Amino acid sequence: MDKGKELLGLPTENPSVAWKIFKAFVLDDQISVTEDELVSYVIDDLKLNLNELPEGMYECGHLTVILLAYMNIWPGWNDIGDFLAGKLKKELYFERFQKFMLHKMSTLQGVYTSAMRGLDDQVAKSPLEFNRSNNKSDPEFCSHAISIQCPAAMLSTIVFSNVGDDVIMKQHLAKALQDLSTTQLLNWPHVEVTFQTEDICFVRRQATEFVRYLNFRVHESNESSQSIIEHVETRCSDGHQENCCYSYTFLEKYMEVYMEALTSTAKVSPSKLEEIQTILSQFLEDVRYIDVNNSIATNTVVLFRLSRLPFIRNKRLMWNNEAEADEPRVGYCEVMTPKIELELLYFRAEQKDTPVISFEHTDKIKASQSTSVILPEISYKCTYCRLEYSGQDSKKKMLDHLKNDHKMEQHVRCILCKKQFSVLNLAACRWRHRCCQSTSTAK
Repeated sequence: MDKGKELLGLPTENPSVAWKIFKAFVLDDQISVTEDELVSYVIDDLKLNLNELPEGMYECGHLTVILLAYMNIWPGWNDIGDFLAGKLKKELYFERFQKFMLHKMSTLQGVYTSAMRGLDDQVAKSPLEFNRSNNKSDPEFCSHAISIQCPAAMLSTIVFSNVGDDVIMKQHLAKALQDLSTTQLLNWPHVEVTFQTEDICFVRRQATEFVRYLNFRVHESNESSQSIIEHVETRCSDGHQENCCYSYTFLEKYMEVYMEALTSTAKVSPSKLEEIQTILSQFLEDVRYIDVNNSIATNTVVLFRLSRLPFIRNKRLMWNNEAEADEPRVGYCEVMTPKIELELLYFRAEQKDTPVISFEHTDKIKASQSTSVILPEISYKCTYCRLEYSGQDSKKKMLDHLKNDHKMEQHVRCILCKKQFSVLNLAACRWRHRCCQSTSTAK
């Protein structure tokens, strides 16, 4: 710390408010600064014209609060150790801080206006929010967590670049979303499906967890969860059915009879049969996979991981004069943990006392000519955009939405075997891959 104080020796004559504040941050010292001094810093050093500020911003005290917030989130504070060790020149380090503050305050008017309008509309307008890390990831890696609040098409296209000494966010070109099979659609991030007939109703929601952050080293980890089940919640009966438990064997047999009934009628097209069969198969696979006494209960929500091991994306940013450095100056990381939230709302099928296994609803399907009786109600929802699609062409509507408003997910890497995988391929096999299947760390 003595070395730091020596490096940060104040100018002998009239040290600026900016320098005194900067020194206090570096040395973690307390400093008493009046509001007038902060305002003078804004006017003299950051060249802000108070007369051009949005109405109420200065009068309500928002200006100084925003100023201090920007000071706190400067990424350069992560280099304090290097500075105190004498690896960074005092003038250069301070200049980087000033340039950051100049940039932030120069865009203040637009950001402030959008933020205040967002408060009124209850809609977040800013595409990114930077905070000191307060998430589940190791803070050693997560110097700044990022909350994404942007159009879906930007989700997989955000990169960071440098202009001089500044780090800026950019959007790169991304591939259009390809055609997805039903299995891929059901296991694609942000996709929810609801399946309903007289006998059964369940919701299967993709609840993949994303942790996004800026860091100063590549995220490397082989930690895994010992349990695939993260949360179980029993909900009060909504009048459809009291809480009951059903075995996997009985559910499997019912769905076999149900599909036979649908196949026996000419009212169901092959494509619709494939969609229904796949949804039911994925549901059965979920029940088998979570392995709770080989059964599932109604009015119960189960949140579980499709993989004990998360996947990551590391996007490195190398500074032009640091191309030979061992570590990137800054990087953008995403940690993805594929999860499913499954809820069986009701299941009322009772086997009929006949030589051939049958159920009242499946017999009704065979005898009926009405599509409203024969076909189930299937609806899809994009949980990111909060758009829901129903009707007999709901799958097409959902696929059209993904193609029009989303982009293709970029490849991800397994944190254990370090191999890279296509999200298309992972979604087709419920996010399993050879590494997980050949180790004891994943099911």
